[in-house]
Amino acid sequence: MRGYILLALLIWWVLWYLVFYFQYEHRDVVGELRKNLKQANDQLISLQEEMEEITAQNELFREKTTELLEKNDELSDVVAELWKYYVHMKKASEKTAELSKYLHDPDEEMQEKLDSLSESEKNQLKNSFF
Repeated sequence: MRGYILLALLIWWVLWYLVFYFQYEHRDVVGELRKNLKQANDQLISLQEEMEEITAQNELFREKTTELLEKNDELSDVVAELWKYYVHMKKASEKTAELSKYLHDPDEEMQEKLDSLSESEKNQLKNSFF
């Protein structure tokens, strides 16, 4: 019976040593893998934080883009109205230039008519005094 107990203790000790040996035989590899796992988890956490921040920025950019598109539509309407006024002002400027040309350059026909009228008025004045 003592032999069985000693044999059982010996087998238990051999099994324990084999487990210990195989577990810690590659302890540098296990340590490296644990370090890599920790680094990967840290990177994952930082990437998740960056993703949350980028998602928040993306939402803000969407809101600002929507606002800018609405303002762009409003400005397009304003530009369209200003363009209408510009066209009207350009036509008025052309008409004003044409009128100015007529006012600065006397018409010979009108000048002759005015001269003839003024002569006829002078004649009438002379005749009325005598």
